[in-house]
Amino acid sequence: MSTFIIQLLLNASPVIFAAIFHMVVVKKGWFKFLTYPLDHFKTYHKKRIFGVNKTYRGLVVMLIASLFFSYLYFLLIQQYQWLQQYNLLYISNFSFVFYGFLFGIGYIVGELPNSFYKRQIDVKAGKSNSILMIIMDQLDSVFVIMMLLVAFSNFSWKHFLFGIFFYGFIHIIINYILYLIGLRKEPF
Repeated sequence: MSTFIIQLLLNASPVIFAAIFHMVVVKKGWFKFLTYPLDHFKTYHKKRIFGVNKTYRGLVVMLIASLFFSYLYFLLIQQYQWLQQYNLLYISNFSFVFYGFLFGIGYIVGELPNSFYKRQIDVKAGKSNSILMIIMDQLDSVFVIMMLLVAFSNFSWKHFLFGIFFYGFIHIIINYILYLIGLRKEPF
């Protein structure tokens, strides 16, 4: 079981670190010139499509950070032989650039349907109005990234099913820690 957990942690580490870095960027107010909303202030049924928190800064930062951390991942796997037993990414078939884009785009795209839904039911950006909404907030990107990993890595359906719960739990823990250290406004 410990091998399984290490595989899950190691193989998702690029996107986990990219998401944490993104929160630092938001908290520090870096790259404000990119804070234009992805929905361009457009509405659907007189309500914003994604809201104020889904911006080009998030897209650009998640892409660049995912590329950077995917590059570090590839270096570590190639440098330390003992880590190769835990690697599930097809590093001989796809480059770190491929996985960087996969993680970055997967994370952003995974968040959009939930944001759209919350805007349509009048939940304010960055808020959740129920336990179900909190769960959806924690699992939206996880689900998309897990689907991509099943398609483009050696992740099995067992990894997928267990990973949904495991990464959801990790997401909650990381968000709460980021809240405690002041990098998030809300714990969940």
